[in-house]
Amino acid sequence: MIWRTSIVLALALQAPRPEMTRVPQFENDRAVSWRSVIPPHTESTLHRHDRYRTIIGIVGGDLTTVTPDGRKTVTRYETGKAYWQAPMPAGEMHKDVNETARTIELIVVEMK
Repeated sequence: MIWRTSIVLALALQAPRPEMTRVPQFENDRAVSWRSVIPPHTESTLHRHDRYRTIIGIVGGDLTTVTPDGRKTVTRYETGKAYWQAPMPAGEMHKDVNETARTIELIVVEMK
């Protein structure tokens, strides 16, 4: 019986972990758009946003942003609602973390 548990545990540890994905929607000389699919308990790499953007909640949820010094901010994206976001201040960075048990899906339209 113990060997069965060991095999199941080993297989679970080898299973690929879900990752955040970006699915391109469109790009032209004025804007670029993508669909962000953010599975439960995943996080992005550190990054920044240099442009104005609109975010639309396709499957809403609470998305946490974490700065390099550990400061957390939770943004609730409601399904079907659009949000306008300004560029980040110079030098500021964050990573996105889905600390919930549900996948979040957002459409981002970023101005060029």
